[in-house]
Amino acid sequence: METCPLIKNILLLDSEGKRVAVKYYSDDWSTLSAKLAFEKSVFTKTQKTNARTEAEVTLFDNYIIVYKFIQDLHFFVTGGDDENELILATVLQGFFDAVGLLLRNNVDKMTALENLDLILLCLDEIVDGGIILETEASVIAGKVASQGTDGSSSLSEQTITQALATAREHFARSLLK
Repeated sequence: METCPLIKNILLLDSEGKRVAVKYYSDDWSTLSAKLAFEKSVFTKTQKTNARTEAEVTLFDNYIIVYKFIQDLHFFVTGGDDENELILATVLQGFFDAVGLLLRNNVDKMTALENLDLILLCLDEIVDGGIILETEASVIAGKVASQGTDGSSSLSEQTITQALATAREHFARSLLK
């Protein structure tokens, strides 16, 4: 009997293996410490590879992990050991490209953190409960962008958001000095 491919998790880690944005769709890791340990192990196993031009695939603890790096960000998609690597790679590429579109090709940790809301919405558009919803980057980015501009946020919320963005910029600049 054929089953629908399932995603176990999608991870976006920084160059030190710390979380930027993660989403788990499986109870395979029931505690926060189990999730953090898995993330650290995956990062340690893959950090010395050169997955910058094309996605790489590895088998780790009975999970298939497809991953790709850009700048100081590491993108991972995990599936069970019986999942199709090409499907997982398609999900990864959709996530990777959608983030690139949403961040206007300025894909680095600082920009990702400044736009974390967009990245989390992006994850929600790609996978729901482990089931793949969309893999086309332009469709994902379009849905995320329309959610941010559909008028659902009030003027006062937009003003607060703008104020927070300005504060983040000033804070980032003060760290660089």
